[in-house]
Amino acid sequence: MENEMLVATAFTLSAQVMLDIPISLSDEDSNISTEEEEVIISASKKRKLHTPQRIRNYMEHIVGGYTAQQFQQHFRISIDAYEHILSALGPQLQKTDPIGRSPINIEKQILAVIWLLATPDSYRSVGDRFDLAKSSLSVCFLRIIKLLNQLAPRIIKWPERQQLAVIKRRFSVLAGLNNVIGAVDGAYIQIKAPKEDSESYITRKCNYAFTLQAIAIPSLQLTDVFIEYPGSVSDHRIFRNSDIYRAIINNVEQYFPENEFIIGDKAYPILNWCIPPYINRGNLTAAQVHFNTIHAQTRQVIERTFAFLVGRFRRLKFLDMNRHDLIPSTVLAACVLHNICLNFNDLLIEDYVGDGLADVVNNGNDDDAAHQLGRGQQHRDHICREVFRNQNRINE
Repeated sequence: MENEMLVATAFTLSAQVMLDIPISLSDEDSNISTEEEEVIISASKKRKLHTPQRIRNYMEHIVGGYTAQQFQQHFRISIDAYEHILSALGPQLQKTDPIGRSPINIEKQILAVIWLLATPDSYRSVGDRFDLAKSSLSVCFLRIIKLLNQLAPRIIKWPERQQLAVIKRRFSVLAGLNNVIGAVDGAYIQIKAPKEDSESYITRKCNYAFTLQAIAIPSLQLTDVFIEYPGSVSDHRIFRNSDIYRAIINNVEQYFPENEFIIGDKAYPILNWCIPPYINRGNLTAAQVHFNTIHAQTRQVIERTFAFLVGRFRRLKFLDMNRHDLIPSTVLAACVLHNICLNFNDLLIEDYVGDGLADVVNNGNDDDAAHQLGRGQQHRDHICREVFRNQNRINE
């Protein structure tokens, strides 16, 4: 009986402590010893510590004192990149709340969302860090993701003609493959199991994912991004249905004014402007083997770009989002930030690439490789012969 009374009193005291009600024992409880009372109060106080505690003035008192390196280590972007983002998004965020409340500090909104993308931390823990309710943080996230998507056409774009010479030269330096202006590939963005139509999202690795198709250049900048298809769809089909494919087909000269081309793995179609490697069925010539080798070395650009993207924005390793319709826009927003960061004194690039290499899974669905027999066959053979001739001249 005494034990039951002790337990009941403990729960009563615990509730009082949680609600900041002054503790007082009734006459009926007065027979509890001082030692027992201290144990009960101590346990109740420990229970109270589990209540989430927000960090007050984290930005003003802590972030404001970070050095440039400390800022990048915490937010995974440089201060210069952050200031550019602030200037780009700030005017749109300077609006009062729809119901008349004062808006949340603009810098707090941006830094909280960057923290969400850069870490796998929960909304609740990030909200506590920035002194924001979970609901307020969700609103900030949606608002900033939308604004970053609106910036995408200006930030992720095909190179201008005057930039092509530099890009071709940098690609050539990598392995000796000339006239390349981009490397294309698809990578999985893993997600939690959808509530509906989950089978279409299952990958060859038996995970659930969207496929991010991207084209990159040696600076690791993205020149095109397309994320609309679930992980079960092959790279070939995604490429054929992407916006960039349709745009190029309608105006090849605009994208490849001097017979340039992009490269992709063996899942991609062979066209005059898209060159995959030869499929090795045991009958390749020495020239074709050599071509495949330098092709693979050149294609590392897109692999490093994916690793860099996921290594910086750790949330992309696994997007645990209830609304799957928001996943493409979230990934696109991260890609926009990726390109912005590369233009502003980006630090720790190799660290981020190293972080992401183990996490990036290429789509690699080669079911459509048979479609390679197409218009670009002669073009690839010509490139192959030229590359092999150049190599022989170097060896002589």
